[in-house]
Amino acid sequence: MVWKRTIMAKALEKAGHASIKVENSVVFVANVDGKLIGMDAVCSHARCILGEFDKNTLTVKCPCHHAVFDLNTGKMLEPPYVAPDAPKEKLGLKLIPVRENNGWIEVDVE
Repeated sequence: MVWKRTIMAKALEKAGHASIKVENSVVFVANVDGKLIGMDAVCSHARCILGEFDKNTLTVKCPCHHAVFDLNTGKMLEPPYVAPDAPKEKLGLKLIPVRENNGWIEVDVE
């Protein structure tokens, strides 16, 4: 694992979630009751940056075409409204290890 320091843990705690540029990618990170969860933040449909987080369902919605992803698995739960027949099973997103270290949020970039 190769950990990359990103934002301060206090900033994430206050915001609850963030899409963070890490090297050549963007990672969606959420703090859910003290548990850190990370997932690729670039929608697999039209490459938009995810950001509409629902803490109750632990899902993230793409603001462009409303595809919905499960934050625990990365699976697409709802296809984009412009592509209702999209193969959801092939359009999931990669989960990414995230941790807090000395007051910073770190993301595994490997």
